[in-house]
Amino acid sequence: MKSVCTSVKDRTLVVVSGFVALLVVFSCYLVYYSASFYGINETGDEVKENLARTEQRMATIEGCITDSNDDRITYAEKPNQPAACMHLSYGQLIGYNSLTYGKYGLRRTFEKELFTGDKDHHGATLKLTTVNRLQDAAYEEIKGTEGCVVILENATGRILALATACPGLEFDVNHVGKTVKAFDSSGYDGAWIQNWSKKLAPGSTMKPVTATLVYDENRSEEVYDDTGSEKIGGYVFHNAGGAVNGRITLKKAVVKSCNTYFSHMADEIGSFKLQERAEAFYIGKELELDFCTIRSEHNLTHSTTEEIAAAGIGQGKLLLTPMNMALIAQTIANGGAVKKPYLIDSIYTPQGFLYQGKTEVLGRACAEETAAYVADAMREAAVSYGIDKNLGIHAKTGTAQVNGTHRASFISFNDSYTVCIVENHTSKAGRNLAPKAVRLYKVLESL
Repeated sequence: MKSVCTSVKDRTLVVVSGFVALLVVFSCYLVYYSASFYGINETGDEVKENLARTEQRMATIEGCITDSNDDRITYAEKPNQPAACMHLSYGQLIGYNSLTYGKYGLRRTFEKELFTGDKDHHGATLKLTTVNRLQDAAYEEIKGTEGCVVILENATGRILALATACPGLEFDVNHVGKTVKAFDSSGYDGAWIQNWSKKLAPGSTMKPVTATLVYDENRSEEVYDDTGSEKIGGYVFHNAGGAVNGRITLKKAVVKSCNTYFSHMADEIGSFKLQERAEAFYIGKELELDFCTIRSEHNLTHSTTEEIAAAGIGQGKLLLTPMNMALIAQTIANGGAVKKPYLIDSIYTPQGFLYQGKTEVLGRACAEETAAYVADAMREAAVSYGIDKNLGIHAKTGTAQVNGTHRASFISFNDSYTVCIVENHTSKAGRNLAPKAVRLYKVLESL
């Protein structure tokens, strides 16, 4: 009888011990996955942090976004109320922050600041370097196209306007649900891409970069006999419209946008020097800005002779964004100094500044003398596009062929500002954008 009792007791102990062990394992599981304690499980920590952010957001009035003159772009009056946007020209730039549809644009990037409440439950103010009137004017110039406008202040790198548009689509952040459904159902692959970060062939807007290299190689006065074609490797390069320019030097080659001249020079100077100069202009290097990272591409390390020649005229495997193209013009305007574009003037609350933007020189792409020579050539080019010489505008156009359509580009500068306009999938040539740029310079003069 004693042995039977012992056996029952032992079995009971085993069952209880097993139950306790399972209870311990289950408790550990709950602790691990419930994020009761930080540092135990990353997924749990993230869930808990998201819940905390959501609670914070529900109790906070979204901070204002303003332009450089402190004029409101967005404004909210109550917690848990989306801020109203008063300038839809900023649509894809500022984006939205929605519990239903997610986050996009500056309101995603700076969510923490915009929803970090002060004692009155107001989020921080995000002050941009832009000017609302100029932003509106820039957007109107490209509305209805797959277009982009970048306007920079030469001396500082401040972004004064950054507008992007989609054909047949309006990015209305005041009606997020309608906008999201329209973009998702549009069938247009590029709808959700902010155009200033789209990588496509720059066309002849690359030629000022190649021109700085030709000048530094002491070949600016070397005469090239343009017959209208130039065979390099297994490819024959032609000038636009079949033009034949005869005996020319560098300056005339810039003005005439001579493909044969620049492909010939790129081939002769070679891939190493062309790559080095391109990267000095931040082509093929990541450009980390205060609100996004800009990426461009080249394939000059392991290129064929045809690819090197094509890169010299902005074709082939060279891919630039509108921001990169604007930086080319701004660098020439600044005597070869590369000044980093920036969009955030400051972030602040009544208690003080959380962040302040500043001018930053990234390096030197070429000597002042070199930049001055190319700038002079670009001024003559601007006159050839029909721009009044008295306006003091220096310019270079580009028309790249992309999948049977054009990417029309126009880069330009005067003493104070850089204006870059790009339209993708268009029948226009780059020079057709000149009147748009002139109108924007007139707005700049009136600020």
